[in-house]
Amino acid sequence: MNEKFIYTAVTACFFLLLSSMVVASDLDIFLERCGSCHKKGGGAEPVNPAAKAGVVWAKYFKRDRHPGDLNGTINADEMNQIVVFLQNHAAGSDHPVAAIIPKQGK
Repeated sequence: MNEKFIYTAVTACFFLLLSSMVVASDLDIFLERCGSCHKKGGGAEPVNPAAKAGVVWAKYFKRDRHPGDLNGTINADEMNQIVVFLQNHAAGSDHPVAAIIPKQGK
């Protein structure tokens, strides 16, 4: 086989793996930081990323519309990951997702 082809294939696989790890990381942050309240019995309504368009999610947090105080509990990097997750799975995205935070006790 051509060395250039092998190099290209290995590089593509690396970037695919890296991108899937980032998505999982966004999901993990979303579940960890949002899941304690946004579940049945958790004090806040379950979150449905597909209930809003991606741009709406971004504006929601940019305009500080979240009713609870997130300062001190979610840092800026985590908030960015949460917004990215919500946008990636919002209405109109390639992968819209309904509520994914499990019910209390699961």
